[in-house]
Amino acid sequence: MMGKSRYVKGLSIIEFTIVSTVLLLLLFGILELSRFVFSLQMLNEVTRKAARLAAVCEVEQGSVIPSLSSITSVAPDGYKENMLKIDYLDQQGNVIYSGTGAITNDEFLDIKFIRAKIEGFNFGFSLLPSLLTDSVSIPSFETILPAESLGIYRPESDGSVPSSPNCK
Repeated sequence: MMGKSRYVKGLSIIEFTIVSTVLLLLLFGILELSRFVFSLQMLNEVTRKAARLAAVCEVEQGSVIPSLSSITSVAPDGYKENMLKIDYLDQQGNVIYSGTGAITNDEFLDIKFIRAKIEGFNFGFSLLPSLLTDSVSIPSFETILPAESLGIYRPESDGSVPSSPNCK
């Protein structure tokens, strides 16, 4: 009888090891997938915020938007400022101005949409890199919004001009 109970105990340890390994791998896999989806959502939020700021800030300030703390604070690990590009588009979606050089009055008047786009982001796995892969290249994210004030504000009824949003 003694031999059989030791055999059962040994079998129980082996079964527990196999089952717990599978369960822990599943748990860590779920955590990694959750981090991945969260990073995708944060990339979407970065483009949304950047497009919103570009729609209400002066056009010449579009180049500083990727480095603003309101953008970098929500960006996932691995985000670099040069990944975010802001373009000013005409009615047909053609790029009129991309934040470099001076903008002419005619170009300014043709701006109808703002596009904020993130390209070249790689998500790095940290919990299970040996089972999955070290990193995954994410397709580009973009948000397009209609142009609003572009930094030009109408005077209030008392003649005062409202202050521009903090775009610096």
